[in-house]
Amino acid sequence: MSEPDKEPNATPDVQGEREQQAEHAEHDFTGPLSPPVRNLVRALTAVCVLLFLADFVVKRKIHVGPEKIPGFYAIYGFVGCAVLVLLAKEMRRVVMRSEDYYDPPTDAGSGEWDPGEGEGR
Repeated sequence: MSEPDKEPNATPDVQGEREQQAEHAEHDFTGPLSPPVRNLVRALTAVCVLLFLADFVVKRKIHVGPEKIPGFYAIYGFVGCAVLVLLAKEMRRVVMRSEDYYDPPTDAGSGEWDPGEGEGR
């Protein structure tokens, strides 16, 4: 094999997809961040920490009991986002369709798709 990342039995479409994914891999957040993104994450983290610390200093009107806890809204927001992510993961199992869900059906005899077939007219 001339290139180690290519599979001998993979179709050109699969190889093209893998190459495209490799090109875009630098843009996801699983690896090291680029300097502008790292600076943005640091700035947003600093704002979050300052707002959390301001909760200990600023006097506010308390309407319900849990608001007495310092950082209540930060904790509440974090738990809310975590619950949303977990619910979305479960919803994916219900909503997700197979890869070929939208592929047109093929006629076993001709091998070609007839647009008039299967449409409930």
